[in-house]
Amino acid sequence: MRKNTLLLALALPLLAAFTLSSCGNKNKKAGADQTTDMTADTTAIPGVETLEGTGSLTTEGDIRGGEFLTQANIKTITFDYDRYELSEASRQTLQANAALLKVHKDWTVLVEGHCDDRGTTEYNLALGQKRAKSVRDYYVRLGVPESAMGTISYGEEKPLCTEATDDCWLSNRRAETKAKGK
Repeated sequence: MRKNTLLLALALPLLAAFTLSSCGNKNKKAGADQTTDMTADTTAIPGVETLEGTGSLTTEGDIRGGEFLTQANIKTITFDYDRYELSEASRQTLQANAALLKVHKDWTVLVEGHCDDRGTTEYNLALGQKRAKSVRDYYVRLGVPESAMGTISYGEEKPLCTEATDDCWLSNRRAETKAKGK
């Protein structure tokens, strides 16, 4: 009896160690080392004076009710394929947009993230949200009140163009800033 207990006491830790070590790479995709890096650090954006004490950038404004409209002087930006980082040209456009948004303190702002039709619906919805969030976070760093902005992703649901060309896909990979009065 004592021999069985000793054997069991030695076997259980070995079995547990073997089981845990075999699960280490279970959720990795094949060829994961070759995938595109989809991370972006929006906290260190060069060439722009940012406001201190903006907090964690997690609070969004209420975007329910009413119609958000495209404003004539607020420009849309586009993104590279499979990316959500802001280019230098996009940052310049967003700086001009932010100046206008800060003047119109009565506006509630909605940043819409869009994608082209390549990729799954789920992937494009997630990428569209990352695009909208990177724009919103940049606006906050430029002094637009975070509580007056919200984000939404439409993924590939609202294309501007339906042709299978590079120019068409580029126009669909966008972030639109819309507003409504309070």
